[in-house]
Amino acid sequence: MAISSAIERGMTDKLPSDSGVYLFALELGHGRPVNVGSLGSVRFKKGWYVYVGSAKRGLSRRLARHMNNSRGKALRWHIDFLRRVAQAVRAFPIPTRLDLECRLARDVGAIAAEMVPRFGCSDCSCPSHLFRFEVDPIDDSQFVELLCRYKHRVPISK
Repeated sequence: MAISSAIERGMTDKLPSDSGVYLFALELGHGRPVNVGSLGSVRFKKGWYVYVGSAKRGLSRRLARHMNNSRGKALRWHIDFLRRVAQAVRAFPIPTRLDLECRLARDVGAIAAEMVPRFGCSDCSCPSHLFRFEVDPIDDSQFVELLCRYKHRVPISK
């Protein structure tokens, strides 16, 4: 077996199969209360929001679902409720097999203007997985640096 094919096969064995974590950016044009399922009524301020999520399988399908604002879509996650009233701006997938969702949420929370308590974290002990920014996150240098760090320096597998 050629060394190059062994290296290629070894590398592809470590690549995620449409799994990973993601950042999903939304814009809310004006402040308003939103019924968020089990959280009840939550008051959202005008601004840009970044949601941190993960998908062990079907990362691309998950992001497509979040981008779709169809009224017929079942409201399954907290983000589905906010998505009904907020405009999807962009999605930032981070392919990985590592469980980085809570670590990423903690890092985003450290640079955000504020968090929405208990949003998107019913299956973990994080204070939140949704964060508000004063400006579009893509214009926030700390956000861009964080995104680059996760996309290019954090290992994609164990």
